Amino acid sequence: MSVEERPAKSEIWQARIPAQLARDLEKDAEILGLVGRSEIVREALTRLHRQAAEQRMADEIAEYYGGKEAPLPDGVAR
Repeated sequence: MSVEERPAKSEIWQARIPAQLARDLEKDAEILGLVGRSEIVREALTRLHRQAAEQRMADEIAEYYGGKEAPLPDGVAR
């Protein structure tokens, strides 16, 4: 496989955000122990991906049970 054919190990994604949101995110990053914009963006995208994965699973469960409430595991009270 040539260098041109290899998938990139990383990609750069960019977005313009309002200045106030940027200041708020910098404060949030301090609280969460994140250093630098790259860490902030990586964490935000990771959380977005996790939330989407959870929603996909919930949608699949709802589809499997035909919109009815999924049963609770044995031994779990309502």
